[in-house]
Amino acid sequence: MTPAGIWGVCVNIAYVGSCYSEEFIKHVLDDAVPRLRFFRVNSVSLMDEQTVDLADMSELTPESRRHLSFENRKNFRQRMREAAPDLLVVDFIRDIRCALLTDGEGFLSFPYELIVEPRTTRAAFLNRLELIPFGSPDYVRLHRQALNRFCNFMNEVMPDCRVLVLNFKPAWDYRGRARTHIDFRADFMAWSARAPMQDLMGRYCAERIKAATLLDYDGPLWSDDQSKYGPASVHYAAACWRLMARRFDRESLSFTPAEPPTAVELGTRLRASFDAFGEEAEVLGDGRWRRLTRSGADVLTELVPVLIQEMLHCHGFKREPTIIDAYNAFLWLLGRPPEGIETLMAHAALPNLDALRHWLMTSEEFQAGCRVMLERPSIRDQPAG
Repeated sequence: MTPAGIWGVCVNIAYVGSCYSEEFIKHVLDDAVPRLRFFRVNSVSLMDEQTVDLADMSELTPESRRHLSFENRKNFRQRMREAAPDLLVVDFIRDIRCALLTDGEGFLSFPYELIVEPRTTRAAFLNRLELIPFGSPDYVRLHRQALNRFCNFMNEVMPDCRVLVLNFKPAWDYRGRARTHIDFRADFMAWSARAPMQDLMGRYCAERIKAATLLDYDGPLWSDDQSKYGPASVHYAAACWRLMARRFDRESLSFTPAEPPTAVELGTRLRASFDAFGEEAEVLGDGRWRRLTRSGADVLTELVPVLIQEMLHCHGFKREPTIIDAYNAFLWLLGRPPEGIETLMAHAALPNLDALRHWLMTSEEFQAGCRVMLERPSIRDQPAG
């Protein structure tokens, strides 16, 4: 089906994802009613047909039982074949938010609802399952396998279904009073640490699915107290979505180009980012993120303490690199992201940060870039106008 054919009288839409996809369909796609919704389901769980033995969940809250049971249905392929949607909207927020749970056979994502369970109840339930931390080698390997299965399924079984992969970024701008700005900056930091993984997963799928489009957004983003799921860096204000809707071109499934930001706007954005990553280290100087209750699952995976350690340079260049280190090294030294997850994992496996830096700085690509820069006339050498 051509892009124009999607927007007929009867729109058949499905989505896999979280708040991004739900709000995008509501505001940008004119409140279309999705035929299928796979809400807050991790990609590994989505493409895994093996159910998890959840045993007795009677001690858990109804909310926890409902989500675990919903995700454990394992019926994505069957329902997609039956519904035959024209458009599938995808985001990877769930994949970069929580750890994985496994009984040794099947996989589920760590549900938010478990965070607020009493500690003894949560511990008794989790003792029966293994936790696979976010960003660990096993976590990345399982996601790469799941994404391969997802891409193959869409290409081979659903070739006429357009796939729109949302690759939006966290917002640093908070225009409300329900949270303190320090608390909101902590939220922004947590999501910024995960954003490279989302970017890699989105590009990985967009490159492999023949009918896929990767949708980035370069306009202003902010959150407020009226956001549907509460103020957070990934919960945009309704006004942001309306701005997106005005720029969204349905023929190409893309946004029309935005006006470049003014010097003042750009400076404000950079200052907010530097403030967020600078002041928090001083406030939380003991290396523990005590305020982060909304992202409790990340505390379980130890992602946030690692981030704080990086900010404080506790281990210098002799500690082992993380996938976030490897991704950022590519951006800062080569000016581009890694070619793919395989490249990212290979560089994250180097013995320490010093080796990672040396490997990239001695590469022909980096050396060639240096030669080009040295051949350019310096701005300071230009005669005054």
